[in-house]
This record gives sequence, structure tokens and C-alpha cells, in this order.
Amino acid sequence: MPLTSAAVVFMTSLMALPMSYILNSISHMKNQLLILVSGLFALCVISLIPWLILRQRLQKVNPIYYVLGLLAYSSVMSLIIALENDGLIAEFMGTYLREGEPYLKTAHGTMISYWDGIAHYAMYLMMLAAVSWNQTFHDVGLYWVGSYGYSKLVLVVAAMIGKDGIRWPFLLTIPFVIICALMCANFIDEKFKEMQHIQSDLDEELQKNKAMITTSIWGRPRDLLLFIYFIFAIIVTTIRFSGAMQSNFYLATLYRESVEPYLTDPSFYSKSQLMVQAFYFIPYYLVNIYALLNPGQSWFPASCIIFAGAAAQAQFSLIGSSFHYRTPYLHRVPQTLLARCLFWFVNGLQFLVPQLVANSCLSDSSQHLQCATSSLSTTSTASQSTRANNNGSLEGLGVGSRRGSSTNSQGVGRVMKYE
Repeated sequence: MPLTSAAVVFMTSLMALPMSYILNSISHMKNQLLILVSGLFALCVISLIPWLILRQRLQKVNPIYYVLGLLAYSSVMSLIIALENDGLIAEFMGTYLREGEPYLKTAHGTMISYWDGIAHYAMYLMMLAAVSWNQTFHDVGLYWVGSYGYSKLVLVVAAMIGKDGIRWPFLLTIPFVIICALMCANFIDEKFKEMQHIQSDLDEELQKNKAMITTSIWGRPRDLLLFIYFIFAIIVTTIRFSGAMQSNFYLATLYRESVEPYLTDPSFYSKSQLMVQAFYFIPYYLVNIYALLNPGQSWFPASCIIFAGAAAQAQFSLIGSSFHYRTPYLHRVPQTLLARCLFWFVNGLQFLVPQLVANSCLSDSSQHLQCATSSLSTTSTASQSTRANNNGSLEGLGVGSRRGSSTNSQGVGRVMKYE
């Protein structure tokens, strides 16, 4: 019985174990350029294995299988890095971590690797199953785009401002960033088409039922709570960013020293993460506030799913790094009860709320279009009633003028002749 395409991709991802062990055993792998070349060679081999196995199939194989095979392989590599950093395995990625990307040996690098090796790998399997069953998977893809893109952005900034800098093996991430960008464009296009279809269905339903839904945010308690959360998130992100930049602002200093001293960790990952959040998350919060005040934005569900993935990866890495043994003791969360409660409240809220919003968008995407649709319906109904009243008034004036002409036909006739 021949292997299915999904089974071939899954087995290909496991090739990361022998591949990493063989490359680590070569004694000449201390040269950065040689590490880069060997890494590119390994990626080419992993890309060719599914093609060589599946090319004999009568049916045309979806190219997404090859892409998922490459991404799943990189996830297994990341899991190997995380396990080796924690001392659970050895002699797999030691040389690469010393000579290639030493910034991955930090607590934050370890947590990023765990997330890539577990969460991202699970997403690849979900997308793989969806392709095998001829189902759409753009929602999972959007979540992955937010998570993967955010982790790479933080990694680039941390590598650039860190003491180790960017080395040649870092170029191995460029193919994956390009894949992420291309898949992101495809997923967003599919999501917008879905939202257009939902919009057309809502228009037909509202024409039949003439439903009236309030568009004021005061009449939408869930959106009102979300509005309050975005204001809270902007304030917290500003304070944390100021603390990471070692500002003298009183609240930033108090929060940094009493609640989250990891913001000043010497690995620069925390500073990189807060820089990304300040320059990307805060504008996102402001745009979403606009969407809540002006409902019916078709891009809102897609942006919420992408942001949920980014927030999950960000908070998982930050929370895990704050307790990891590789983080210096002075930069871990203080042992006081108040500090622990505030830490979990702030970080837990920023982790859970985006997931709840994304789940709401997935369970009922039409709720973010109903207000605008009903508003348009209300406006059109009001305009129709206004036109009807105006027509009635004109008709009344026309009747009166005709009556006037019958009683004073000569006068009206003179007026008409004059005009």
C-alpha cells in the first residue's frame, strides 16, 4: 500500500534528527560559511525527498505538501535546539548553537524554539490534514502567519542589537520568511473572499427579515469591553516599553523593578520584543478601536486571527523566559505575592483576550458585518420613507393647485402664459 502524501511529509520532517546529528558530528563545521552551505544543502535534500517519492503518482500533487514538509522539518530542528539547550539531549545542535546562532542559547531563544517545535508543528499537521481532506485552512494559516512572523521579527531585531550580531547561518531563515510572506498573501485573499460571501448572505437575510441592529458601541457590551481592553493594552505596552528602554518614568521604573525585571535582561530579547510591540501592537490597537467605533470592517476578523497568533507566541516566550533557569536570578519574576499576581494578570490578560476575540471571529464572522449591514438597511429604509413623504407632500400640493385652477382658471392661465 503506497504512502499517502501527508504520511510522506510527516516522515520527511523526522529526517531532522539524523540530519542534525550527522552535521554536528563533522569536525570541520566550525566555519560559518560552511554551516550556511551545509544548511542550504540539507534544505534542498529535504525538499527533494517528497518530490522523489510522490512524482510517480497519477494524480497531481498539491505543491503545498512540499512547503509543509520543509516547514515541518524546520520545526523539528527547533525542538531539537530547545531540548539541547535544556540538557535533555546532546550532540545534535551544539556546534550550530556555538558557531551559527548563539543567541538561541538564551532563555528567550529556547522558548521561541519550543513554540516553533510544538505549536507551529501542530499547526502544520492541521494544515496537512486539511489539504488531505480537501478542506480550507486559511484560518489556521493566518494564526500561524501571526505567530511565525512575530517570532522572526523579534529574532531579527534581537540579533541586530545583541552582542553576537548576525552571522552567515542566519541567512537560512530567509527562505522561510519568503514562504511566510507568500502564504500570508494567499490566506488573506481567501479570508476576504469568505467575508464577501458572508456579506452577500447577510444582505439577502436583512432584506427578508428587515432586522434592525443598533450600531452604537453602548448597545454592544462585548465590543465595549474590548474597547476598554485596547485602551488598557495601549497603556500597559507603553509602560513596559518605557521600562525596557530603562526610562526614568516613575510607573515604568516601578513596574520594571517590582513586577517584571526581565525587561532589562542582558540578552536584549525582552527589549526587542517590547520594541516590536510598541511599533506594531499599539497601531493595531488604535486601528481596532476605529473598527469598534465604526463596525462592519471586513478586515477585522483576519487581523484578529493574525494578532492572536502573534500575541500567543509573544506571551508564551516572555512568560517562559521570566522563569527559565538560563535567565539570571535578578531578572526573574520576584518571589512576592503581589508581584506574581500582577505579572500573571498583565501577561495572562494579554494572552487570553486575543485568543477569545479570534475564537469569536471564527465562530461567527458575520457579527462584525451585521452592524454595518443593518445600518445601511436602516439608512435605506429611512431614505425610502423620506422620499415617500416628500412624494406625498408633492402630490398634495399638486391636488391643491389643480383645485385652485378650477376656481380661478383665468388667473392660473395668466400665470402659466407669463411663465
